[in-house]
Amino acid sequence: MVRKIQFIQNGRLNWPRLASWILGGAIILIIAFYGGQSILTNARGPVRLVVYAFSTQEEVLAQSIFPTFEQTWEAETGRDLTIEGVFGPSGTLAGQINLGAPADVALLSNEQHVNWLKVGRRVKWRTQPVVFSYTPMVIVTRAGNPSGITDFYDLARPGLQLLHADPRSSGAGAWAVLAEYGSAWLSSGNNQVIAQTQLKAIWDNVRLLAPSARAALTLFELGAGDAMITYEQDARLAIDRQVPLEIVVPSRTIIAQHVAVVVDANVTSTEAPVAQAFVDYLLSDAGQQAFSHYHQRPIGLAGDDFIPLEQPFTVDDLGGWSLAYQQLIETTWQTEIEPTLNLVPEIGQLATKGE
Repeated sequence: MVRKIQFIQNGRLNWPRLASWILGGAIILIIAFYGGQSILTNARGPVRLVVYAFSTQEEVLAQSIFPTFEQTWEAETGRDLTIEGVFGPSGTLAGQINLGAPADVALLSNEQHVNWLKVGRRVKWRTQPVVFSYTPMVIVTRAGNPSGITDFYDLARPGLQLLHADPRSSGAGAWAVLAEYGSAWLSSGNNQVIAQTQLKAIWDNVRLLAPSARAALTLFELGAGDAMITYEQDARLAIDRQVPLEIVVPSRTIIAQHVAVVVDANVTSTEAPVAQAFVDYLLSDAGQQAFSHYHQRPIGLAGDDFIPLEQPFTVDDLGGWSLAYQQLIETTWQTEIEPTLNLVPEIGQLATKGE
């Protein structure tokens, strides 16, 4: 039964009741008006996107992709866009995001670090990261290669002093461990004893752990160590800076696959469209050309400017990231190798300055 509102009682206008209804209606109209204005403002107003990315991505993002994507977004939507980049070791960034860092998009060195975000409930389990670029792990030596290094097994020779990114904080450090082990494992017909022997022998020569690939390369530039393993991309950027070094591409090396993901727990309804558009842009022709210009191999792995790889392999050949990380990083490296490391303290003190 619908109740009728009576504004006239006993032949007279009920002013208090009428006034209350007029006031209530006015309030509803005001709320609706300003609510609509707020929606329109959010739909048309400026947007700020926070992108967390591992350290070797700083040049291509800050110098090329960020400004180009900002211009593209503004031209297509009419909305101002500001992108803020935060750079550091991939594993460290994943830990910061899990602790509440405000990343809208994360560009991480490997899929294992995205798995950490899923465990931390920052990224939904059904969300799939996308691979946006590739780069093989290579060996960097002094100019002229005075130690005569040709492959990973040469790094096990007694007397060498090696720099290494820390596998706990650095995605490059983890990729390097997989390369050191996997190259021997696959070459020997999946002989685990031979692979572990090579891995441990290489680490017998490690004298410095740096928190990231970029920090390790900076220390190498300053004169520390005889050789190190890093991304081909970062080594070639160093050559662009006229750093005197030589790149050795092992006959069998792992291809590092870098991934991007929207951080579901952080993006608002206003930020979600631009966050997804940014990830899509990384995979576009323009995005891939930018990565290629900064020495990262495009999704198709092709490119006239890149050194051919003889026998590349991927983490899938080692059982995938979850298995490889558990077996090689958490078990072999952390429990058997790390406790026996013979680091040089005075060089180690430089690692923080190089970060």
